Amino acid sequence: MIYKFFIYLILHQSLIHCLFSQSHYILEHEGGYQIASGDSIDLTVLNEDECRVSTKVDPDGSIRLVYLGMVKLSGLTIQQAEQKVSSLYIERKIFRKPTIIAKITSYTPRFVYISGSVNKQGPFVLPAEAAAVSITELINMSGGLNPVANKSKISVTRSFRDNDGKLLKTKVFVINLDALNAGNTEVEGQKWWVYPGDQINVPERLF
Repeated sequence: MIYKFFIYLILHQSLIHCLFSQSHYILEHEGGYQIASGDSIDLTVLNEDECRVSTKVDPDGSIRLVYLGMVKLSGLTIQQAEQKVSSLYIERKIFRKPTIIAKITSYTPRFVYISGSVNKQGPFVLPAEAAAVSITELINMSGGLNPVANKSKISVTRSFRDNDGKLLKTKVFVINLDALNAGNTEVEGQKWWVYPGDQINVPERLF
């Protein structure tokens, strides 16, 4: 039975990878998904059952932990969150060498926005397993470009925030879709992906 269970897990992960990675998604475990407000998280200290909590991350990015009170986890990966909680337990002399096990049990909906010369405008929700989506896949989700779309001047507006959610800066990237489709997947020296909160606009061509 255990053997069959592990075979199921392997096949399940392989299927997820095929469905999302090959469809132009970054899986959350590949992109280092950061915990966000609204996520549901399960966290426990190994062999300390009284310390297990299953809760939702509150609006300021914190959860309440046994013996620690409110601890902010938003903006951290699961591994970073485990390390932070472990360090807090050690610093406060609650446990000597705690092993923290955390996992996200459900994700808060994460939106990307597209407007302009596409067949279906509006916000689109990323799948739970995806931390980002390629711009070509997002355009497919919107029903494709309309005939007057300017594929060489697609703008992506991205807001950068600190771990407290404070806006640091907003930047506009200009994307040439034909260049991306031809294999030039870098814009300003970085691989190009659309992340939650990004706003994409496809302008019309000037005739």
